[in-house]
Amino acid sequence: MAAFRAPHPSSRSPKGRGKQSGQAIVLIAIMLTVLIGMAAIGIDGARAYGLRRDLQAAVDAAALAAGDRLQQSHSFASAEQAATNIFGANLRLYAPPSCSPGYGSPGAAPFTVTCTYSDGTVLTQVVSALGPQGSQFTITARRSLQLQFAGVLVNGSLPRLGATASGGVNNLLYAPTIAALSQAGCGGLSGTAIATTSGGTLGVIGDLVANGVISIQGSAQVTGDVYARCQSSVPNLSTTCYPSGNATPCTYPDVAGAIRSGYNFVDPTYPPPPVVGGAQAMPANDVVLSPGTYAADPTFSSGRCYFLAGGAYKWQAGYTNNGGFVSNKLRPPDEPMYNNNTVLANHQFWDTDGVNCSGSFRLNSISGSQIRDGTWAIVITAMRTAVYAGVPYLRESAPSMCRTVSVGEGQVIQVQISNVPGASSYRVYAAPPGSGCAGPFGLAGAIAVPGPVQNNSTAGCPVYNGAGCSLGNESAVFDSTLLGFGFAPNPAAQPGVIGSYPPSGETAPLRSNLPNEEPNRAAPPAGDRANENQCDTVAAALTSCPAAITPGAVVFYLPSGSCLNDTSSGDNVVFSGYQYNWMAVYEPGPANPPVNACANFLGAATDSAFIGLVYTPSASITFSKASAFRTDESGGVIANTLTFSGQLPTILGDPINYGPTLQASRLIS
Repeated sequence: MAAFRAPHPSSRSPKGRGKQSGQAIVLIAIMLTVLIGMAAIGIDGARAYGLRRDLQAAVDAAALAAGDRLQQSHSFASAEQAATNIFGANLRLYAPPSCSPGYGSPGAAPFTVTCTYSDGTVLTQVVSALGPQGSQFTITARRSLQLQFAGVLVNGSLPRLGATASGGVNNLLYAPTIAALSQAGCGGLSGTAIATTSGGTLGVIGDLVANGVISIQGSAQVTGDVYARCQSSVPNLSTTCYPSGNATPCTYPDVAGAIRSGYNFVDPTYPPPPVVGGAQAMPANDVVLSPGTYAADPTFSSGRCYFLAGGAYKWQAGYTNNGGFVSNKLRPPDEPMYNNNTVLANHQFWDTDGVNCSGSFRLNSISGSQIRDGTWAIVITAMRTAVYAGVPYLRESAPSMCRTVSVGEGQVIQVQISNVPGASSYRVYAAPPGSGCAGPFGLAGAIAVPGPVQNNSTAGCPVYNGAGCSLGNESAVFDSTLLGFGFAPNPAAQPGVIGSYPPSGETAPLRSNLPNEEPNRAAPPAGDRANENQCDTVAAALTSCPAAITPGAVVFYLPSGSCLNDTSSGDNVVFSGYQYNWMAVYEPGPANPPVNACANFLGAATDSAFIGLVYTPSASITFSKASAFRTDESGGVIANTLTFSGQLPTILGDPINYGPTLQASRLIS
């Protein structure tokens, strides 16, 4: 009988050891894949998140940089270059990219520029010019992610991450020409936020914004956008092309304005201006008023002219003008026609409302230390020093009309001036014989105004000697010590140096019955050196606008309980400036209690203008007569409610030049 044998292990059932060995390898492979995937998610995923975050931060910064540079330079190409630079700096891409088709400007259609960096990162900028809505920069970036672990899970291609940001700048919505904060008429509330109550046409250059109902009797024409919070349309109101004012359809660079609903305009909560100068007495006979606090309403009377020295005026008991002419503008005597300096302008600024304060000058040839024979031409400028924060700033008006005088053997020139308000001295510019009124003119010397100027007797002005005009008069002789044979105008001389050229001349009036406008802004020494278009550094050096200081600027501060009452008998022409954030009239609102909720009235006899922002967030303003806001450049009006009655004005909003600091570049998305 055969012996029994146990089966060899290799002959056991399929549930044997060999099958168990193969199952372990599969499990290990699966576990390794999971581990690699988890590592890829943990490491490469974190790197992807970090890169996406860095890309978003870089395009956000680029969009803001583009808007900021556009605001400073007014150049789209420069703005796009700034966006590229800041994007590269944020991602440490220091080699300049290749950009196609190069930087440029948008037209009716957006402009696109695509820049590619050496590592393959692509930056695309789409730039749009949106008219009253400003300019928009939509910036997109794409960049590949270099994988550390996840590369084994893909087919060799690298994932690309992207980020997009849109930035906007110069949207007039944030610096409107007219804005009413009241919600009257919306949501069941009674009343209106903005209303015209008479026929005619209200003209607005810029945006018109209302948190309540807009009601127009007659018509209104807005060159810009209209934001009517609870109205999809505004009867009797139309929008035109911005910036020309032409009727639609618009041809680029014009962009059609639109009526937009649903937006709630937020009070910008401007702080009150600082008031220095202490308590001031009631205005009397002195032409020049000083800044500070006035406990009583000045109630300016008819026939008087008043010059406001630069600074903040706190009218504690209100401000009423019953017939005077009040301004901080420095003008020369004998203002010329804007395009002909040999002809007297029809409307002398300081003769507004018949106050007869415009000043004049005349020339005589008298015996003295002989100067060059022949016919000399002379122009005069008015001078004044404004003080801000303890620093003196020189102001010099545009030149007067040109007068000529013939000088013979043994003769010199006598200059006699009947004073103009605000002048503390005069500069005399001469053109030697043979030049005539075409010039060029060179500075020959100065004439001081030694004492205060009075306004109690101006009916007989101008008077060149004697006491027939309370504004007074000055006289000086220009002999061989000032106009020697070597005297010659010098175009290279700095302002104030003998031989230097005078400031630029005045520009055309806005209407035939108004005085000349100021010289336009320009790089010094050209341009305005006296009024709203003058800019100085903190160190009192002339500079191009915008800048820190507008010498001579004023701001009216009316605290709680006081009102602005510019009657239809008097006129105010005042400008603010950069040191006051272009605030011309300030009344406190809820952000700076106690609020001023009075009813302000802005009328005019002939010619009033507030060049800067009129800001009364809790108070109402009623405008009467077009000249209460003449067709002048203005920073705008923000009030609780606004009512226009009588002859309707055209308000030319210019927040870029004469308004509070524009909203900075902002991210839209």
